[in-house]
Amino acid sequence: MNASYGKSNSHVKSNSRRRAARCAVFTLLASMAAVSANAQTPPYLEYQYATITGSGNTITVTRLPVVLSTGTSYVNVVIEFDVAANGTITVAGNPTVVAAPAQLINNFLAGSYKGPSVDGNYDITVFGPGTTTGGATEWSLATATGANCYTTPSSATWYVFGGPMTKHPLYQTLKAAGITTATYQAYSWGTTGTQSCGGSPWASNSLIGLSQTGSALMIYSFTSNGTYQNQPAGEITYVNQNP
Repeated sequence: MNASYGKSNSHVKSNSRRRAARCAVFTLLASMAAVSANAQTPPYLEYQYATITGSGNTITVTRLPVVLSTGTSYVNVVIEFDVAANGTITVAGNPTVVAAPAQLINNFLAGSYKGPSVDGNYDITVFGPGTTTGGATEWSLATATGANCYTTPSSATWYVFGGPMTKHPLYQTLKAAGITTATYQAYSWGTTGTQSCGGSPWASNSLIGLSQTGSALMIYSFTSNGTYQNQPAGEITYVNQNP
């Protein structure tokens, strides 16, 4: 049976145009990635390390590394497309290229950490920074191989964000906890993931506030018995082993 049976010609043509658009975008991004991957000597671009998003007729490339012989800089690129009546895809004008703002990191350091001296097997690894919405950077931690089951938290994700609390990725959780503006500004905020052994205040989905001074990473739980609160219910400090 014909696959288009029962559908109008306009509907079939519309589907064809959408498929053509998706194919054109995929081909463009694949060719850009191939060029950067094959380049060996500066100058070249590293699309594989950028964040690529799409909306409507526009593709946005965030923090695209530009590698020169003198070092690496980062740019944001916006590419707009036109779609002709027959489905032909063309680039609308020239891409917009601007310098990417410096990432917010609030002194956080990626790497291996050890916990309190009372248990030398409280080991975690911190990863980041990644780029997310609103100009925030995203960080995460996970227990290292061989770490004590009760390492707390055993996994977590948090955000370094320079905007107001109402725009924070975790605003609804911060609001539920009754976090004041002063407390909000004192920490970077995140939540714990699924925990191995940790109970209250380090259970899964606990609200946490984090700060870093030098090699010391301080983590505070703002959750007790599954309820968010505006005062710390627990605290633990880890020390970076390779600052």
